[in-house]
Amino acid sequence: MRNVLIVGIDSVLGSYFAARCLENTHDHVFYLPQTADDVLPGGQQADLPSHIASLAAKGAGGPQEIKQRLQQVGGDSDAPVLNADVRIDEVWYFASSGDSRESAKLLDGVMAACARAGAKELNYVALDATGSKDEKKNSKGQGASATAGMTDGEILQHCGTHGLQCRIFRTSMVLGHGRTAPEQAGAALSKFFSVLHSFKAEIDGRSPQYFDFKALRYIVPADARVNLLAAGTAADLLLRIARKEGTMGSSFSIASPQNTAFPDLCERIGIAYNLSIVPAVDLKELNAIDRAFQQQLDEANAHMVIGALEFSPEAYALAGLPPESAVLDEQAQIELFESVRRVQDKALAARRRRAADLPGRLERKTLLKDQSELNYSSGGTAGPAVVVLNALGQGMEYWYRLLDNLVETHRVIIWDPRGTVSPASFVLTDQVDDLDAVLRQEGIENCHVIGWCTGPKVAIEFHQRRPAVVRSMAFLNCTLKCDGSPEELDSAYERNLESLFRMVVRKPAMAASVRKTLQEPKEQSETEILEDSDIEQMSVNVLSMMNEDLKDHVLAPFSTEQTTLNYANQMVDFWKHDLRTKAAEVQVPVLLLSAEYDQVATPEASVAAAGIFPRVRHVHVKGATHYCLYDRPEFVARLLRTFFADPDSFVVREQGAPSRNVQGAAPQPAPSPDAGAPPQAVAILS
Repeated sequence: MRNVLIVGIDSVLGSYFAARCLENTHDHVFYLPQTADDVLPGGQQADLPSHIASLAAKGAGGPQEIKQRLQQVGGDSDAPVLNADVRIDEVWYFASSGDSRESAKLLDGVMAACARAGAKELNYVALDATGSKDEKKNSKGQGASATAGMTDGEILQHCGTHGLQCRIFRTSMVLGHGRTAPEQAGAALSKFFSVLHSFKAEIDGRSPQYFDFKALRYIVPADARVNLLAAGTAADLLLRIARKEGTMGSSFSIASPQNTAFPDLCERIGIAYNLSIVPAVDLKELNAIDRAFQQQLDEANAHMVIGALEFSPEAYALAGLPPESAVLDEQAQIELFESVRRVQDKALAARRRRAADLPGRLERKTLLKDQSELNYSSGGTAGPAVVVLNALGQGMEYWYRLLDNLVETHRVIIWDPRGTVSPASFVLTDQVDDLDAVLRQEGIENCHVIGWCTGPKVAIEFHQRRPAVVRSMAFLNCTLKCDGSPEELDSAYERNLESLFRMVVRKPAMAASVRKTLQEPKEQSETEILEDSDIEQMSVNVLSMMNEDLKDHVLAPFSTEQTTLNYANQMVDFWKHDLRTKAAEVQVPVLLLSAEYDQVATPEASVAAAGIFPRVRHVHVKGATHYCLYDRPEFVARLLRTFFADPDSFVVREQGAPSRNVQGAAPQPAPSPDAGAPPQAVAILS
């Protein structure tokens, strides 16, 4: 019996390997999966011991006995938290391909931790390794150096420095059942399936018929191929080789003897996911929806098509397994893809149920203010407080998916902005008073603030009043529109709304007519949009659509003539407040999130705002709409959690901001070398 420590990224293969180890040995496994940024908070992912036990169904002692020999440990990969009396015999480190300098730094930490735990053996597993014509075999002819990340020689040198013996495994594309949704990071194929599933769900939410009639095109080289290996097979190979004498100091390619041409792979994935995926070789073949999918895949794009890992018969000979046992024929691949999709469907349905049930988990509270009731909801942990400032006239339905993520790590407070239904004549300063009253009622002296659409103006005014209370502010799809602001920053929706609202404020008798106009907007049906012969414009129109679930909620301010009039008065008052000067005085960190296809608050408005706030980060989300918080709640929650944890260290990737220059908009200052938190306007491709 040995004590085995598994560290590294929370990978599909890591879970399968733990299961195989527990199933086929009497070893005790200590598992420290280093969760990536996209892993959901606790409660939204499968319990790790239960998940691993389910993968080890053949264990002689059954799931309970297996769970008794499995311990999930805390800490980081380079600093696992183990009991003082635990001595580790063997360490397995699962690493993703990446920058070799960062890999070396982390590996040194892992090796130092191994030495402290008494380990003498390290097994280094590089996930999603790829092959090339330039790779060189090691001295034993077993495997190849990586085309990215650390080479075999570098890894062995680091091991020698720490007095460790080492085996190196480089795996091809491994696929299996993950325990989280989104899937674990570090594996390109898992990311491909994760992005495909979430992307299709998002497009289906806007246009349920789109993929019934249109294919999804994906850019790959004409000769692209994938070496696909089932996670269970890969785990068997790892365990069997590691138990063989004379394997120390060697590197092994863990790959299938069969490569799959990418067009064939796309066809089989399409069958499993109920859509047509068509490989393309030229960007000109892609429409806006195709490009959005390509962008979301990010680094997985390049990694998927570099080339299949070279098959090594020596690995199978050592493991005592016939190479043909790893071959997945067409039907086997389809069945594997379908099983992955079913797990994803189940996870998505569970998340949606949790979000729908959130109102019942929030505590409803009431405070009396100026002889009227202010109802608000509170929930979450005892962590940092987050106050949500909703858009004027809108309910909380937009927020439940996002808040379901945030309540795991934060104390969250939200309410419906008053003044549209009652009481009437409720102006911007009244909204600020409500915020102040809620915070005093809750005894909150320090909080993060999230404002959506019109909410940022309330936040800025409150910051002027009580600056010490605000730790940071995150503004989603914000509009600072005011009398005298550049018209070029306004959306067509805002211009139309302003014309109608100014008229009805002057002539309240027009409320019925205005209500009818806004309740029955002239817009194309989904069928008409999909029948457009201009494919590019058609795809842009689909991306610009809101989720079908939200259409009734968006019309809530126009439910009666009185609410229409109240809402018009609120918005006309909102436009009277020019807060650009006050925004320039905000000294706390500000995160701006804009969306490429926002039809309500233009991305250019956020670009202009980014030039005003002194300590700002601007995230521009490609392919998203005004309702990004509803369409991509996990993505937005991940951004917010990271930003709130350390706002000044929040880093965004330079991918190019909205490019249209707007006359009259505040310029983007260049970051100075001495600036602690320079303004940034960038694109996150989500």
